[in-house]
Amino acid sequence: MKAIFLTTSLLAAPLLAQQGNRDGHDNMNPVVPEDLIPPAPVLTVEEALKTFTLADGFVIEPVAAEPLVEKPVALSFDENGNMWVVEMRGYMPDLDGNDEDKPQGRISVLQDTDNDGQVDKRTVFWDNILLPRSVALVDGGALIADHTRLFFVPRNGIERTGEPRVIDEQYAPSGNVEHRTNGMMRHLNNWFYNAKSDTRYYWENGQLTKDTTQFRGQWGITMDDFGRLYHNNNSTILRGDRLLPDILDAFSSAKFKPDSSTQLGSNRVYPTRVTPGVNRGYISKANGYDQDTIDPKTHKLINTTAAAGPAIYRGDNFPESYRGVGFTTESVVNLVKATRVEATGLDLKGEHLLKDTEFLASTDERFRPVNIYTAPDGCLYLVDYYHGIIQHKTYMTSYLRAQYESRGLQAPSYELGRIYRIRHTDTPRGPQPKLAEASSQELLRTLAHPNGWWRDTAQRLLIERADPETFDALKNGLAKHENQIARIHILWTLSGLRQLETTDLLPLLQKGVSADLQSHALAAALTLPAVNRTELAQAASQLVGPDLATSPYALRLLSSLPAKQYPLLVESLEKAGKARFATEAVTTGLLKQSVTTFPKTKTKVDSYLATFAKNAKNIPAEKRLHGEHLASFLRGKELYLGEAACVGCHGADGQGLPNLGPPLDESEWVTADSERLAKILLHGLQGPITVNGKKYTPLAAMPGLGMNPTIDDKKIADIMTYLRAEWSNSAPLVLEKTVSEIRAQTKDRNGRVYTADELGQ
Repeated sequence: MKAIFLTTSLLAAPLLAQQGNRDGHDNMNPVVPEDLIPPAPVLTVEEALKTFTLADGFVIEPVAAEPLVEKPVALSFDENGNMWVVEMRGYMPDLDGNDEDKPQGRISVLQDTDNDGQVDKRTVFWDNILLPRSVALVDGGALIADHTRLFFVPRNGIERTGEPRVIDEQYAPSGNVEHRTNGMMRHLNNWFYNAKSDTRYYWENGQLTKDTTQFRGQWGITMDDFGRLYHNNNSTILRGDRLLPDILDAFSSAKFKPDSSTQLGSNRVYPTRVTPGVNRGYISKANGYDQDTIDPKTHKLINTTAAAGPAIYRGDNFPESYRGVGFTTESVVNLVKATRVEATGLDLKGEHLLKDTEFLASTDERFRPVNIYTAPDGCLYLVDYYHGIIQHKTYMTSYLRAQYESRGLQAPSYELGRIYRIRHTDTPRGPQPKLAEASSQELLRTLAHPNGWWRDTAQRLLIERADPETFDALKNGLAKHENQIARIHILWTLSGLRQLETTDLLPLLQKGVSADLQSHALAAALTLPAVNRTELAQAASQLVGPDLATSPYALRLLSSLPAKQYPLLVESLEKAGKARFATEAVTTGLLKQSVTTFPKTKTKVDSYLATFAKNAKNIPAEKRLHGEHLASFLRGKELYLGEAACVGCHGADGQGLPNLGPPLDESEWVTADSERLAKILLHGLQGPITVNGKKYTPLAAMPGLGMNPTIDDKKIADIMTYLRAEWSNSAPLVLEKTVSEIRAQTKDRNGRVYTADELGQ
């Protein structure tokens, strides 16, 4: 097959208007030689299976395929093991994303009625949804998110019994399709957590509670048996939180953003197919750049650009050595990476599991793995979007368009999609669950099941049933069960039932109890009324020390108590010494209470509280600004959160995101020189960059907006005005003519991204 390659003359054509083009990237010759690029026809499932290379000892099996499933992006299993699949049918039906704004998505329930391991029945639960992105099952219904909103949809089993009800208008408030909230994963603590979000949800008695949490990830979210959350972004394979969620939190008004997550393993990828069909596939030393993005010897991508839905394996089909291994999907280069994760106390480390190969890789360019899950049968279930186009129109370059067209990847627009099972060769898949009909006693026993899905589901069902006859058994199990993981589930089951008491927790804070269980007990104590928490203070203080993994949890509890407990808190903080996350835990607890008057501790806690108190007096920009300054600010805010997608790397609080973007709040790069800021927004910036004395090295350069035909000088001026007046910033309005003048002055730059040194770091 003859590929269509870009030349200078082609770039002069209308393709120049592609939104993803970089200003000055006029040398877009593909790195991969033409004769090495194979065709990419639509393959049958049987043909697709032959393209896979899988780690020794495993087999990949089809579970569902078209016409029973179409363009799947996520799924959830109900109490009987049925798959509730999110079908994002409207995403990029063609190279221009036409009709993407039409509600075409659906939630389908897939069933294996004869238990042969393959789906044979589909029931459409809800259709005509605008770009659906997540589904979670709750008492009496399902929580389903579309492009913006979160709905509750009543159900009886797999049948819909009423009309969808909007329960959050702002579930996914901004960004393009790739940068909107998704996930809705139920945690051990009974809250739902999301990726690309700083919001968590609690569903109880038909009502939704919404709360803030730390911002995490981009697409997909998962947890391990302990309850640590794992997430990633497109250029980072896997990140893990060292602590349970909400022990630490961020507070922009205090300039406090604890970073308890860490990168796990390498971002290196090992595709089995040459990879020209990826943005920046033309970037190479041969084309005049200072680095190769594709290996000049193998013609394959070097580092990930599209890491997506991860899963920590919690099943019982794989060998025990695989428990806790992280699996990450990568849709652009058609593979699944395995990362060995080691968790010891507060330490979390990761490494690539296989030497120079991937756990799963395919030579089929249409294989688009986007999510992966531990399933009821103990295996891994892999969601394959199976669509030629994977890049959103926001980032479509002239180069990538030509690559897609050359292999016919833009067609068909709909129809296709697959779900696969990855099973250990020597172990048959586990039984199909029937937990909807299980007795309460059976559910109690299931809390000790070796498969995390069974434990999670049993916990949910016990809470939903609220059977009083289970309460004593749960309390007895919390005190005596021999399985530590079961005790953690029992603890949170009692919490969800509102049956957890101080007397249940005190024995868990004594010597001889595992640090894992003690950490959960301290976290669960935060759900009790303050007066009940106070009874635990003395016991909690005994779990603080320089080398104790329980220290941040104990300090977080102590810092949530009334002022009369402050002496014990200060004493405990001194005893913690340099214990990891000690000051962060105390700061979080105090700021959650809006405490500004606190004894001096000679730690960072003092400065965070002082900043919080100072900024509490600041007037919000919306009330401080007037006239055109306010109008420009509001327009810029909408662009920042939406069309320009700045929030994706710099965060809604302007504090920046790990590996993606530096902070903008109180940044000299934002407030000091409007002309310098205009240059950055027009042409982009390559790190490293130093902000307020701290060095940041984003994994990728910030692209300029100057070549985006949908963002003109007025919009860039509005974004600048917003940045310079939001959060703690207070700098003057930026006019459109300022941006236009800088554009004219820098027209000969030919799109070269600035470095910080060039701009006077």
